[in-house]
Amino acid sequence: MNELPPAEPLLVADTVAALPARLRARLDEAVAAASTWALADGVVRLPSGVEVTLRPEDGVLRRTEQVVCGCLLAPNCLHRASVLAAAPVSATVMAPVNADDKKPKGAADVVESADIPGWEPQERAVAELVRQAAARVLEAGVPGAGATVRSELLRAVHLARLKGLHRLAAAATRVVTGVRAGREDDSAYSLEALTRDLLEVLEVAHAVGGLGDPSLWRGKARSVYSSVGGLRLTGLCMEPVVSKAGYAGVVVWLVDADGRAWSVSEVKPGGAERVRVASESAVAMGESQLTHRQLSRGGMILAGATANTEGQLGAGTKVRAVSGEGIPWTAAPLKNRFGPLQDVENRLLFLDLIVCGSAHDAVLAIDSVGTGIRLQPPPAGQGTTFRDNLRLLGTAGGLRLLGVGRPSPRQVGAVELLAVGGGDLRLPESFGGHADLGIDRLSPAFLQPSGPPPDFPAPYDVTNPLGALHRRIQRVVSGGRGTLTVSGKTPGMRADVAALRRAQFSTGADLLESLVAAGQHAVRDPFGRLAVDDPDVLSRAWLAAAIYEREVAATLLVGQWRELTG
Repeated sequence: MNELPPAEPLLVADTVAALPARLRARLDEAVAAASTWALADGVVRLPSGVEVTLRPEDGVLRRTEQVVCGCLLAPNCLHRASVLAAAPVSATVMAPVNADDKKPKGAADVVESADIPGWEPQERAVAELVRQAAARVLEAGVPGAGATVRSELLRAVHLARLKGLHRLAAAATRVVTGVRAGREDDSAYSLEALTRDLLEVLEVAHAVGGLGDPSLWRGKARSVYSSVGGLRLTGLCMEPVVSKAGYAGVVVWLVDADGRAWSVSEVKPGGAERVRVASESAVAMGESQLTHRQLSRGGMILAGATANTEGQLGAGTKVRAVSGEGIPWTAAPLKNRFGPLQDVENRLLFLDLIVCGSAHDAVLAIDSVGTGIRLQPPPAGQGTTFRDNLRLLGTAGGLRLLGVGRPSPRQVGAVELLAVGGGDLRLPESFGGHADLGIDRLSPAFLQPSGPPPDFPAPYDVTNPLGALHRRIQRVVSGGRGTLTVSGKTPGMRADVAALRRAQFSTGADLLESLVAAGQHAVRDPFGRLAVDDPDVLSRAWLAAAIYEREVAATLLVGQWRELTG
């Protein structure tokens, strides 16, 4: 089945809430059968022969009349509810704001941090609703967070958007998407990402309900772009973007004379098929007339340029852009930036590598000073092209090449490789000097190693002293409270606590014990059934442990990266 169009959170929540109890009990079973549906010309045909007609507006389902079922129980039927529950969650995407542009009609105001007042009572009330809904997701775990549980969180997302709690709404939307991917055994499912998103929801909700600085925790509906003057940029590579929220496209990375990275993106509603379309679409900036693919191989000269704080370039009416000469990776001055692994806190790394071999889905390589690196694809959700290309590179031991990537945020010595070029690669002229690993397909004919593969250095000792705590935190997300009630008093849990204390992480040990105690908090009747259930106790204990683990692990990771790179 082709991908369903995204649906507004409130539409999904209202539709599920309107179901009779007997039908709501069958909703998860109906959604699980989504792979058997047929979608063509806006009509979903179910195995029973019932047809649900979809009439999205601007690619999004927003109102009840846009989802029509012909059965006798419509509109409060299982067919409509299952289709909406299976659809991606619509994200709030608004046009960027530039200082020299008129605000788009209907767009939310962007308020500078200094002018944002303290939290209002209604904002705190909405944040509490989001927190309670997220706590129920954590209580149930992925297997138990069915469509009804998710619809409660979606209703809270809608309210958060109305109150301008953009960071909270965005994170909660990702949680809904991640939980559904886990229940559907989607290849894009990442327990790591879902854990991170659930932590974001609970942390932001806690900050809104407490004394958190609104300028840090409110978030923005749209990026604010400010003037950065004139720029002369060289295209570096292009990265695909495929979101489970129903958006796809590309991001082109560029670099200026000082080596700072900038980006131009083209992301719109659609599925993975939009990646190829976006790569060949024109860059909506000035009069360059370049496609995104051409820009990634060429250059651009900007006057009156605007950008947000992350380096994403704006397309305001006063921005002037013309095409410029690109610089091949193998030519100075760009070639001079490819060298030993360093400055791993930057977003992009320039790498000069020799392939040693492969291990699972990673390529083992060393840089120009002999540092061992694991080259990996970016996180799941962007197709198989990355992995296929990396597997092929891993077979070419001794291959010399240049690469562009990002340091892994969780693993020392791992780099998410985005593009390769130069060295022993013999790429066709149509590639323009480098291959974007998420879009272009490599061939064995392109790989011509010039020497034998070197030995990969002894693996860097990346033992994570907080690994046991991290696994327990993730296990609660995956399986809910039951993972703690089952393992709370086992020898394995006692060993994890003892190991944390031996490593001098006594606070981590205390938090793990508190998390286990929170998992036992539910009172059971003589038959073993839950009699009193307070998910808040579990969510607060989990939040404290997760924040501690994240902050300490990040500090340790930076130190280990610096030790590895010398």
